[in-house]
Amino acid sequence: MILNDSITLKDRICLIRWGWYSMSMATGGIAVLLARTPHQFTGLDIIGKIIYVFNLAFFLAITLCMAIRFLSRQTALKESFRDGNESYYAPTCLLAIATIILGAEGYGTDSCGPWLQVALRIVFWIYVACATLLAIFHNWYLYHLAMASQQPFPIAQLLPSFPAMLSGTIASSIAANQPRDQALPILIGGITLQGFGFIMSVLIYAEYQYFLAKHGLPERAKRPQMFIAVGPWSFTALALIGMAKEAKEVFPSQYIISFADPHSAGSISVSTGDIALVIASFFAIFVWTMAFFHLCIAVISVLASTRMCGGVGAPPMSVVYWGMVFPNTGFIIATISIGQVLQSPAILWVTSALTVLQVIMWLGVGAATILAVARRQMLWPEDVKRGEEDALS
Repeated sequence: MILNDSITLKDRICLIRWGWYSMSMATGGIAVLLARTPHQFTGLDIIGKIIYVFNLAFFLAITLCMAIRFLSRQTALKESFRDGNESYYAPTCLLAIATIILGAEGYGTDSCGPWLQVALRIVFWIYVACATLLAIFHNWYLYHLAMASQQPFPIAQLLPSFPAMLSGTIASSIAANQPRDQALPILIGGITLQGFGFIMSVLIYAEYQYFLAKHGLPERAKRPQMFIAVGPWSFTALALIGMAKEAKEVFPSQYIISFADPHSAGSISVSTGDIALVIASFFAIFVWTMAFFHLCIAVISVLASTRMCGGVGAPPMSVVYWGMVFPNTGFIIATISIGQVLQSPAILWVTSALTVLQVIMWLGVGAATILAVARRQMLWPEDVKRGEEDALS
């Protein structure tokens, strides 16, 4: 299809980069959020299922476009990993898959037979293997090429380890409907990778804070990426509470305790699961505070660039705006989990209001993306459109 004298539809498709999977991440995250929001109403489940199915089609469409791009030129795949602005965003593909798995558990459990839980168990371990290999080899590859020198915004260095960290969130979601002998290793695997991802994030946060202190806020086009910093704290909080909640049902009552004191089996009334839930809840509140801090910093930084707040105006639409959706979804779900363990109606009502705002944000960014593509402000060659590099960085 010829769009003008020189630009074809295939040319535009070949401009799609790894970062476009962030749209699927965000859409799948919204479906999961609607399933977990505390105040449900008639029809919300159907709306969530529609969004979930739409995200499946969206994910497949992006994957097809990426396949067309890589098949159209033999070196395209290699170049995508050697470009510092794009390579860090390759893990968004696995993050999008994580939201699909979470949505399948949330919306498919009541609609499908026992086969779904078997499938989810298999998919979980495949995901864990892929996420672990990605974390090891992609990080090594980035270290080997000193890729950080090409990606001046350090918070993006979180992304290669992010899919592994989401294993904990997936484990907390699917363990409830698994047989006890299968749920136990799933929870232990989730805790293991959650710890890896969180510690990697803490190391990168130090560089990120140093960057902000030394160089100031990033340029306007990259400020939406500051919301990435909200993600690790949020997903750690919700994963720990979720896994500890399931541990109450899955862990033997004296699990680990009996190893420390074999004679304590009949003298201790508090179970291992109870202890895990208390510790996880307080730690979740502890890290939630940092998520809230980074959320506020990101919101203020983005607003400061708008004319409404005396700035020069928001930058042109690009895929980096989708970074404002997925991490915040994790923040809201983490807040829901904290409100539930604290049995606080006030917190749960706040999260319901935040859910509405988050859906509005998702719809707004989605509409702006459609308009930008239609107006040739996105997916248009650099010599014709402005700022394409900002969409990739």
